[in-house]
Amino acid sequence: MQKLTTWPSPQFINIASGSKFLIGKGLNSCTDVVQVSDPFELDGRKVTLIDTPGFDDTTKSDTDVLRIISEYLASEWG
Repeated sequence: MQKLTTWPSPQFINIASGSKFLIGKGLNSCTDVVQVSDPFELDGRKVTLIDTPGFDDTTKSDTDVLRIISEYLASEWG
């Protein structure tokens, strides 16, 4: 089964945070690594949005995606 995305997460993050993440075209995945937005304020709170490769990625296995996300989390919160 193929995942259909109508609103890419990088597009949402760019609009919400003013970031400039690459937005893919079509159904091919374009997020290769974990991307972190610049922090911004929302209702008096500091917010940071994180984009990761998704499961059912067109170029990586789910195991690879989980490893990428796990390595990022371990490096940030050890």
